[in-house]
Amino acid sequence: MTAMDNKYTAQNMMTLHGLRATAVVRERRAEARLRGDTSAMEKWQNVEAAIGELRRTAPAHSIQG
Repeated sequence: MTAMDNKYTAQNMMTLHGLRATAVVRERRAEARLRGDTSAMEKWQNVEAAIGELRRTAPAHSIQG
C-alpha cells in the first residue's frame, strides 16, 4: 500500500468515524494481529500514522469530529 493509499484510507476513516477513527484503526490492527496477518497490521499502522499527520496539519476548522 502506498503512502497515497494510506492517506486516502485515513481520510475515509476520519469521515466515517470522526474522532473515533484512530480507535477503529487500532481495533482493526488488533484483529489483524490475532489472525497473524502482519501485512494488514502494517497497513493499519500506516493508516493510523496518516490520521495523525492529517490531524496535525489540518486547519482547526476542518478536522472531523
